Amino acid sequence: MKTYLYLVIIGLVWCGASNAYSASPESNTSKLDFFHTFTHNIPAELALAKNDNKFGVMVFFSTPHCHFCNRMKATVFNQSSVQGYFRQNFQLIEINIESKQLMTDEQSQTTTYSEYAGNNRVRLTPTIVFLDQQGNQTYRHVGIIADPKEFIWLGEYVLTGQAQVKSFAAFKMNKRRNNNP
Repeated sequence: MKTYLYLVIIGLVWCGASNAYSASPESNTSKLDFFHTFTHNIPAELALAKNDNKFGVMVFFSTPHCHFCNRMKATVFNQSSVQGYFRQNFQLIEINIESKQLMTDEQSQTTTYSEYAGNNRVRLTPTIVFLDQQGNQTYRHVGIIADPKEFIWLGEYVLTGQAQVKSFAAFKMNKRRNNNP
């Protein structure tokens, strides 16, 4: 009986902890509305970003069965503040690292999504890569960001060039210090 009670308590604590950082949705916007319709052509996406005066492209590497990817879609990408900020500043594409779908990479070479992920050393999902208008990688983040505000901070971190001068952890610490009275 003690073991059963112990397992129930552990289960309740774990369930509560896994939801501790999840945000409640601000809107009913579909999670699929976050990403642009991918042309399967990175140079074309970069040209669209340049034409729309955006920083560049944000590539979200994922798999359909990635729990953390799906959590970000359900609790971060569906937030209107996140959608507004990222759509204004980046072309947003998702790449399934297991897919054999053909695409064109930054060097105008034909490859598959899975080969593209491998060429970008994507081993874990989610991995988020930011490309400037010239196709240069400016920052790479591996792992979940469960807080919508922190995800917007990631965009600001890249957009303002802070990725070139300090770590994202230092940037977040500074943002927390300045945003909390």
